[in-house]
Amino acid sequence: MTETPSDSMPGGASGPAGAPACLDRVRAARPNLTGARAQVADAVLEDPWKIRGASIQVLAQTAGVSENAVSRFTHALGYTGYREFAQALSLDLGKTLGLYHSHPVDLVLEARSGLGGPLDLVQRVMSLEVECMQDTLTNLSEPALRHIVTRLGAAPSVLLLGTGTAAPLCQMFSYRLASIGIAVTWTADPMMMLAHVSRLKPGDLALGISYSGKSRDTVQALGYAKQRDIETAGLTANPQSPMGDVVDTSLTIFSSAVSRGTAQFSARVAGLALLEAVATAVSEEKGGAALSMLQELGATQAQLNDLPTDDHDDAHDDAHDKAHDDGRGDS
Repeated sequence: MTETPSDSMPGGASGPAGAPACLDRVRAARPNLTGARAQVADAVLEDPWKIRGASIQVLAQTAGVSENAVSRFTHALGYTGYREFAQALSLDLGKTLGLYHSHPVDLVLEARSGLGGPLDLVQRVMSLEVECMQDTLTNLSEPALRHIVTRLGAAPSVLLLGTGTAAPLCQMFSYRLASIGIAVTWTADPMMMLAHVSRLKPGDLALGISYSGKSRDTVQALGYAKQRDIETAGLTANPQSPMGDVVDTSLTIFSSAVSRGTAQFSARVAGLALLEAVATAVSEEKGGAALSMLQELGATQAQLNDLPTDDHDDAHDDAHDKAHDDGRGDS
């Protein structure tokens, strides 16, 4: 029997007003599902990006159930069948069936056309950032997050890889990890990437950052690490990308705006916030030793940043008086 999607897709831009999004439906229904239907729900919630675009056969195999069980699962959510569910999931993940945000370039053009002043532009851009962070948190894979936090805390050595606008995130994250005693290195240079990867050993971790998931140098370095049996992880806005194919575990910066343009605009701040949160989680994972290191580092930084203005002024005055006195002695 051929399944036909309904005219109004649940959870989508063309769906009924107030209709819950696909993943919200799955989360709400999960406590009441049992048996095979519960297994399907768990498979979807564990890695919705993997399920997005997959056939009913693939989802059935992933969940370890029959195709009929998958169909019963979609009916339990209120969908007419698997096709409608799959379309709603794709729309929910913002990758194929619609875009909810304007790219910042569009916002700037609107401002120039008199459709909004500077304050309106700033408010709308910041709204993009906030919504992307909320979407990232809502769709964050807890198993992937737990694994990466654990590995960052336990790996003998961590290598961070990123080019372009991803490089500053590598630098910041490297500083955060080093502050709690993690042996970490970062680089944005393609040749240095390969050099650093060649020094990694089994048990170490290579983590790449690429908004598009297509940054050639980063992906190639991660591929080289994988060839050498080094565990790889990634942070990306596009898990179904070359980076997503090469890493063992990935964290996704979610937003329906990130696929537009070359800047992946709203992913940058969300990526920064996510890495800050991950560093905090790693610190908690390491416990008291990390806290002690942070306190010691903070005290040292406070000393270095505390400019002794009074002592400096006194020393300057003494030197000036001595030079003046010496000058009078020569005359």
